[in-house]
Amino acid sequence: MQAEDKQLLWRASSLLLGFALPTILLGKAVVFVLLGLGLITGGLATKDESLRATVRLMLESRITWLVVVFMLWALVGVFVGIDVAYSFDKWLQLLIAAVVAAVLFMVLREMPGRHVENLLWALVAGTLVMAGLGMLDALWGYERLSAALHGVDKATTPYRLNFVSSALAVLLPFVWARLFMKARDGEAFAVRFGLAFAALSVVALLVCGGRAGWVGGIFSLVLFLWLGGRYHGVAIHRWQWLVGILLVPASMALYALAYGQQFMWERASVLGEAGVGRGLLSGRLEVWSIALQEVLNGGMGQLVWGIGVMNYRNLPQAVDLHPHNWAIQLLLETGVVGLGLFVVMMGMVLVRFFGFAKGNIYGVAAVAAVGGFLLSGLANTSIFNLWWLAYLIFVCLLGWRAGWSGDDMKKRRRGRVVKVLGNG
Repeated sequence: MQAEDKQLLWRASSLLLGFALPTILLGKAVVFVLLGLGLITGGLATKDESLRATVRLMLESRITWLVVVFMLWALVGVFVGIDVAYSFDKWLQLLIAAVVAAVLFMVLREMPGRHVENLLWALVAGTLVMAGLGMLDALWGYERLSAALHGVDKATTPYRLNFVSSALAVLLPFVWARLFMKARDGEAFAVRFGLAFAALSVVALLVCGGRAGWVGGIFSLVLFLWLGGRYHGVAIHRWQWLVGILLVPASMALYALAYGQQFMWERASVLGEAGVGRGLLSGRLEVWSIALQEVLNGGMGQLVWGIGVMNYRNLPQAVDLHPHNWAIQLLLETGVVGLGLFVVMMGMVLVRFFGFAKGNIYGVAAVAAVGGFLLSGLANTSIFNLWWLAYLIFVCLLGWRAGWSGDDMKKRRRGRVVKVLGNG
């Protein structure tokens, strides 16, 4: 294969992978198609010699073997669980996700640095478009647009954009990091408009209405500002802090404009849901209570092995499809050992990313993104939902690739202050 052809393949792969996750607003199928095409084109561009070294690197990783042990442990839980056929089918989907993650690792490891830059550009551009479309859908309320994005059955529900908030909580740290780098490098657009885009991205996260995403997004922002300020001189001026604080009630006002003041109050205060529907947190407390009672009453064997992947819905007393909490779900469905393995994996990933954060702003983004995922995941969809799991896999591997290679890990002086977003 000619060098020019490989560069075209790498460019296509980087753009397809970068645009994949933000297209969740257009549907899960679009995300998976773009990811698949990006992996295929990236795989075609890899070199045999370096690919063997990449595979060897992956097999030497302790995280790889922790994933293998987790999958085997979950498989045993499937066969001692309550619905073997259903759970085994879901376990096979997880196995496919693990294989895809391995391929993504190899593609990102082999991808030349300039094409990693293209991937990050596409991710940032796609995420900003996603945030803009989400705000437009919420505030305009045009049924044809909503039906095109979510389907006719969800076009009028005020909950249709909740998942977008959680998605933004995971992706926005890379947007902020990119804006920081471009502003630091003196790019006119980032210097002039970076602050506005960063602020509007947070507003979009709040207006989309997902409370799990609200909490995860604020946590991501706090982590980003803390680590960015500590290691990279990210400076937010007093007037910018004031504007940021005022954006919260302003965003809630826009949310009330979109869905009504009473609905906004019920969502924002939580207490307003006490006598509505299934109660506080949209019935999350009821779901968590049922799952935890099953853990406590299931006996020692069930505590160790769990009831099988995605088997919560097959409990006689289940009131939902899954526990809406990754920690409770893993404890219930893979046992205390499965939960422990996952926590150890995430701990190892975060330790590595904290190390990257000291020398690279994308390491900061990776810490914030994984932190946002873990926190919003405590009240979000199933950890085994493939689109949501794809977010975790992608940001972990992208955080590793960008955090490991960016700026050759050149450490900057802590005392250097950069006026990141705006002329301040």
